[in-house]
Amino acid sequence: MANIFAFEVLSFASSFNKKQKNMDSIIITGATSGIGFECALNMAQFAKNEQIIIPARNIEAGKDIIEKIKDKTGHKNLKCLELDLASLESIRKFSESFAKEKNNSISILINNAGVQNIGETQYTADGFEQTFGVNHLGSFALTMHLLPLLKDEGHIIFTSSETHDPALKTPIEPPIYTSVQELAFSKETSEKPNIVGQRRYSTSKLCNIMTTYELQEQLKKTNIRVNAYDPGMTPGTGLAKTYSPVMRFLWKNVFPVLTLLKSNIHTPAQAGRNLAKLAYSEEYKDLMGIYFSDGKVVKTSVDSYNKIFQKSLWNGSLELTKTTFNKIT
Repeated sequence: MANIFAFEVLSFASSFNKKQKNMDSIIITGATSGIGFECALNMAQFAKNEQIIIPARNIEAGKDIIEKIKDKTGHKNLKCLELDLASLESIRKFSESFAKEKNNSISILINNAGVQNIGETQYTADGFEQTFGVNHLGSFALTMHLLPLLKDEGHIIFTSSETHDPALKTPIEPPIYTSVQELAFSKETSEKPNIVGQRRYSTSKLCNIMTTYELQEQLKKTNIRVNAYDPGMTPGTGLAKTYSPVMRFLWKNVFPVLTLLKSNIHTPAQAGRNLAKLAYSEEYKDLMGIYFSDGKVVKTSVDSYNKIFQKSLWNGSLELTKTTFNKIT
């Protein structure tokens, strides 16, 4: 009798497990530090029933981050997969690896990773100028590869910056959009590296916004949402790696005080929490094709709405990343 009962319990458990749906996954790039880590930490508290994917160039470092998040939140479904946004091959392998995962349905893709180089020009594994290659082409390629796995009501976010808009007169050199080819394959210049580096950064952030608008247009027959996020000035993050020693000291130890005095200046914890809320909160579930800054939807720069620029960027990016747009209906 006991054996029959045990068999029935096992049969029921097996049947129940078969009926259980796989979890959706949330992917957050740049989540091993700064805004991305804080976003992942908050997401682990919000999204208890979803798997959170932490891409990382260094798997061991990524696993350490997962353990920190588990310890702080109790979230059990976190996973690290290898990804280097400075390599199209790595992006392709990451996407193929994730596609083989059991929980490969994506509810949220947050393209948060970014670099700012104001020193000598650096290049990606594919020969692209590093800032444009990582901040735009890397995120663009990842998004194109993962689109077929995105849920119909999924959400894509690109982390941008107010530096994209010359009208705001930020301390960073304003952007100049020319063409994908010119931005990817930089020419020699007599300008100071810090000026060139700042402009490359602000231009890459302009490209994030133009990608947001064009991708949302391409996805208009779906329920997928695409939005851009401005964390504001966020002292204390790793963006200052190539700054001078004095500026790095100010960025880490002095500028954080400004978060108490001025609007749209946030700590990494504040910026990460705001990003997670935009991505997951019911409060923002109807936002589509917008730019979110300092807690509200705001207009972006004149150039960001330029349809010719948007199409040029879209077509050129598909060509350089050797990707295709697969989410038509």
